[in-house]
Amino acid sequence: MASDILTADINELYPVAGKDNDSQGFRDNFKLIKTGLTTAASEITTLQTNTAKLDATNDFNGNNISEANFIANSEEVFVTDEISFSQNIRFINGHYQIITVGENTPITLTLTDWPATGKLGKMRLAVKGDGSTPILIEWSTGASGVLKTDTAWPENFIADSASDPIIIDFWSADAGLTVYGQYHGQFT
Repeated sequence: MASDILTADINELYPVAGKDNDSQGFRDNFKLIKTGLTTAASEITTLQTNTAKLDATNDFNGNNISEANFIANSEEVFVTDEISFSQNIRFINGHYQIITVGENTPITLTLTDWPATGKLGKMRLAVKGDGSTPILIEWSTGASGVLKTDTAWPENFIADSASDPIIIDFWSADAGLTVYGQYHGQFT
């Protein structure tokens, strides 16, 4: 972004030493300097508002980051409260979510809030029960979506352990119209 601060019109040779200088030259220079400082203040405010920060959360508002090399990055973990009734599991809560289900069975978990078509969204879920009773989980993709699962996907998806999570991945590249599910198993 090029700066809009104009400096070319400032008369650097004014005032002339040893000469009775017209005050209009002073006024012209001061006006140009004031306008330049106002423009600089506006540009600095824009930079402070719209650039990535090292000391604050950044929201890139769907814009691309390309040619980046990420080293030693982590992903936020979203932990649900115990879910006792059918509920949405939202992509916007993060890529790794720990889901604990309890009490009522069966319970339907609906996968929602996927990114727009043409953008790949992935979620890894660690699903646990409350440990008191096995909970049958039914999965849904929302309005008109289809869930396609791998051959390891269990016929009855049961969460029965409070300490040994079932790990599954979901992803979609078409805003949730087609959601793929991969079952990795129960980890003890």
